[in-house]
Amino acid sequence: MFKQLFVLLFKIITEPTPTWAQLSEKEDKDNENFYKSYLFPIVGIIALLSFLGVLMSHSFDVHVLQKVMKTVIKQVIIYGGSFYIMSYALSVFVFPRFHLPKDKLRAEQFTGYTSALIYAIAMIKALFPSLFLLDLFVFYTIYILWTGAVQFLKINEDLIIKFTIFAGTIILVTPFLLNLLINLLMPGMKI
Repeated sequence: MFKQLFVLLFKIITEPTPTWAQLSEKEDKDNENFYKSYLFPIVGIIALLSFLGVLMSHSFDVHVLQKVMKTVIKQVIIYGGSFYIMSYALSVFVFPRFHLPKDKLRAEQFTGYTSALIYAIAMIKALFPSLFLLDLFVFYTIYILWTGAVQFLKINEDLIIKFTIFAGTIILVTPFLLNLLINLLMPGMKI
């Protein structure tokens, strides 16, 4: 299961065009397979790697357990919560503007697969938080989104640039804003 997950993540990042074409042919009536074999394992792996990353970087005491739990909860909220916020925003606000039906299931798949690089960077940074330069690679998500809009959503070519700007802004900014919101509303969650 995890091998297929990492192969899919790798293929979305390195070969987005053929991978989006394969994903567009898949039928998932209720997104159950998408959740079970892709989204939930990714969020779980990010949480697990965050857990291990904090444990490896600190000497063991009671305060480390508190920091571990805060980190895991924060990661689950950021990546799980931002997924739902992004897919809702795309389905309700962006899709109708670009002549697409308000398809919640398609928006969830598009959001999850487009965020593959964001998830991969989160996994690496969970173990090695000092690699802050990895955050620059997140802009490659725009290309993944562009190819997904063409292959997966079948957006008209005359609307593709506008769609990429709107959807890209939502997908890139939402995890950052959710992290900022958590830090503002719950200062104890600041890591």
